[in-house]
Amino acid sequence: MAICSTGKVVFLEQDNGRARMKDLFSKCGCNCGRCPSYKENLQTDEDRQRCSDGWYRYLGFRLSPDKLRLCDGCQTPDDENPVRYQNCYVRRCAVRNGVETCAHCSGYPCEDVKNLHVIQRADARERIVARLGTPIPEEDYLAFIEPYEGIKHLDEIRASLGPEDIVGMTKVSARPKLVDFPDDLPFSKEETSAFEAIYRLLAAVESVEDISYARQAALKKRRRHLLKILWAFGRFGKPKEEGGSHLVIDGETYLAQKIHSSYSRVKNYCKALVEYGVRCEHVPLTEEGWLTPGGALRRGGWFMEMSFDDDAGGVSVLEALRGYTARLNEEYGERAFRYFSKADMRVLIM
Repeated sequence: MAICSTGKVVFLEQDNGRARMKDLFSKCGCNCGRCPSYKENLQTDEDRQRCSDGWYRYLGFRLSPDKLRLCDGCQTPDDENPVRYQNCYVRRCAVRNGVETCAHCSGYPCEDVKNLHVIQRADARERIVARLGTPIPEEDYLAFIEPYEGIKHLDEIRASLGPEDIVGMTKVSARPKLVDFPDDLPFSKEETSAFEAIYRLLAAVESVEDISYARQAALKKRRRHLLKILWAFGRFGKPKEEGGSHLVIDGETYLAQKIHSSYSRVKNYCKALVEYGVRCEHVPLTEEGWLTPGGALRRGGWFMEMSFDDDAGGVSVLEALRGYTARLNEEYGERAFRYFSKADMRVLIM
């Protein structure tokens, strides 16, 4: 890689011992030009097999050689209908901010760049060596790991830039569109207060001002998962004990709600809910067998439990949540979650 005096990334051809590849950095810092699936690097059956094997060994996923795409890279404009593996929200954020890479943004390093996949972090090689228990040949490192060390590349680019090269980040908000809380619920003051607490909770989850486009997209996605968790407990949760302060739900029912099955994600979701006074915990029933080698939750061998802090309404809000989701399901069936995500409580007066 080279940086010219204007701060632009210059893509230079270099020789890596197999073929002449060029540096072509994505918005998030990955070196598309050195990726084995980049269109200029995936020309033969041997290239395809090597890419498939390398990704499986070092990145942990397998795409059969015939399924590999001739990727055009992140920097190819959308109006050229490029072939890519994904159109991630970090890339969309950079495009909307008009920056060549995230390193050119005044918000760098933002939370979403720092939270990119582990392979994109500066210590990726050390992590993979620890997982494999064996050193990585330099040729394999340069082919299957170094191209994706996006944070390292972005730091190098950022260090070369001057103040005039930095573009101000456009700030947006993450505010869900909700239906107004009804004024005339036919319940007691205490019951109405419990439903108001649910409404405030649904309004507050991942509602933030002055954030990046990437953060907005990430929070929108995470909000859906957090609401799915609340919905699952409200709709299917059972009291842990008579009059108890916890609801429980088995693993199979939980996963049937299409909530992310990654154990690490589930832990992060539970941690996020604490901010809103919701305590959610994964409880294994056995020491082993409930987790796949890849870190995903199996359908059996565990359950989830949930409670509300006293400040969030406690047991009365748990009961109101169950009643609210049951009423939505009765009225709207498969469309019920859509109304739940908008905190639409008009169903309570129908």
